[in-house]
Amino acid sequence: MQLIRRRRFPVDHYVLVDEGRAMPAAQLVAEARRRAESLAQTCTGDRESFTLIHNGAGIARRALPHVHIICARSRRQKALIYLFMGLKNLLPQPRDPA
Repeated sequence: MQLIRRRRFPVDHYVLVDEGRAMPAAQLVAEARRRAESLAQTCTGDRESFTLIHNGAGIARRALPHVHIICARSRRQKALIYLFMGLKNLLPQPRDPA
């Protein structure tokens, strides 16, 4: 399990990755929620100011199950992160070095 901070977004954004693929999806989301509450309290001062986006291995750029944790202070910030993530996913997928 690895928690990664994404600095390229103007909103506090983290990704919890199940590198070993050992957790069932429900357990991964539960762990992400537990961490999200703590991160949101630190980032925004409100334990409830977060959004979770669960990605299974089949739809991710890297075939690892993960959950995006977005700590947003407003609906506008939440919309901004969805926009940036959508635009990022429109870009061509980078090739793995062979």
